[in-house]
Amino acid sequence: MMEYPCIEIFKTPNNNYVFDANRNKFMFISDGTYEYLHEILRDKSDRALEIPEEIYDLKSSGFLAEKSSVEEVRHAYSPYLDYFLQRKLSRITLQLTQECNFRCKYCIYSEESNARQRNHSHQHMDWQTAKKAVDFLWRHSVDSNRINIGFYGGEPLLEITLIKKIVDYAKVLFEGKKLTFSMTTNGSLLTDEIIKYLEEQDVILMISLDGPKEINDLNRVFANGSGTYETVIGRIRNLEKLAPQYAKKLSISMVMDPRNDFDCFNSICLDGTELESLNFYPALVDKEFDSTSVLLSDEYRLKYNYQRFLALLSFFNRFPRNEVSPILNRTITSIATDCEKIEENTGFFPIDAPSGPCIPGQLRLFVNVFGQLFPCERVSEKSNPMCIGTIEKGFDTSKALRLLNVGELTKEACKECWCFRYCSLCAKKADDGSNKLSAEKKMSYCKESRVAAYDKLSIYLLIKEAKEFYNQQLVQQNGGEH
Repeated sequence: MMEYPCIEIFKTPNNNYVFDANRNKFMFISDGTYEYLHEILRDKSDRALEIPEEIYDLKSSGFLAEKSSVEEVRHAYSPYLDYFLQRKLSRITLQLTQECNFRCKYCIYSEESNARQRNHSHQHMDWQTAKKAVDFLWRHSVDSNRINIGFYGGEPLLEITLIKKIVDYAKVLFEGKKLTFSMTTNGSLLTDEIIKYLEEQDVILMISLDGPKEINDLNRVFANGSGTYETVIGRIRNLEKLAPQYAKKLSISMVMDPRNDFDCFNSICLDGTELESLNFYPALVDKEFDSTSVLLSDEYRLKYNYQRFLALLSFFNRFPRNEVSPILNRTITSIATDCEKIEENTGFFPIDAPSGPCIPGQLRLFVNVFGQLFPCERVSEKSNPMCIGTIEKGFDTSKALRLLNVGELTKEACKECWCFRYCSLCAKKADDGSNKLSAEKKMSYCKESRVAAYDKLSIYLLIKEAKEFYNQQLVQQNGGEH
């Protein structure tokens, strides 16, 4: 039986496709060829199958190669990593405090779970550490024209005095460059004075809110256990009253616990209130640090898929956009925007790497209260492999290089995976709490990554087909305009 590494099959209402990852190409295939490949790829049949003539035609055209084109797994930016870290930083996120006035039940810093991450504490960043961190960014951003400093916690507004001091210092230090500030906050401490200050400094503001009161207050609670919704929604409405133009830039971070009904999350942005105009950034509960699985309720799955269907209809102006989940609208719009990028992607190179890792530290360097450096705020602060230096000693480039080349851990499996160019796995997925990155841990997330890539490419095919198969209907729907 022929072997077909690096391929995947797709079926839409109009066509069958085989995706050749080696070439990054989709090819139309007949029903017979689809069924043949389906039996080999899905059923793993070991019985003798008659090979369709179309398979031979594809192979003679250079497709369906029996071997991956990747000979060595190594990230293309490996030779330039030191340059990026020494001269091309553009963003730093400062952990001002490890203290928080909330005790969200899913929090990765929870005392009850997440054993591989640090817990809530009373540690905070002093001025000398903050100043050294900003100086570090200045020294390592010589070739960057745009600079961003982010404030993070715990709850960063517990350290508003330190924030003001950092802002004043950075504005002098980075004079001549485009300097912006950003903050992720639970919103409970947004007093009138703080709102006016954030508006004056044009701080990019993201507030965490998990849906309507009955959903938000299941998980997002104060340290005394009481719900936070009324307090936070009150602060948001006050912000809109005091600084209406600034409020239009506000973003909402929504952590979704998929054990709940998906429609419950949407109700906060589809209920006709002022919130529906805000930018929502959803994410599923992070269970990675307590080694448990995220469970999806049947209601969540069903309604998520239904809303995605409506979002597709809305994208083609066949359903009112304001009646569709903004969460799924954003997802569909993002994929549509990425269509050109998907088509511009290349096939495999002899020296190549899966697409998951970013350049560690260069994209969103995280500095904790002690001055330790991490690639971003999403990794474990207790992890030795994830700590890539300190503001005192600088970067440990060898450790950063290992994070960049996390694909090397699973190189043989990666070479022959159709998801290679669309992989979403970074080094965080290989961190098992030991002193080195784990191939086994990384592999445990492969199915999840392939499912996400398959979903994205399926929607891409539907969007691409719409213009070909439904163009006339779309023209009529848009009043005769293409």
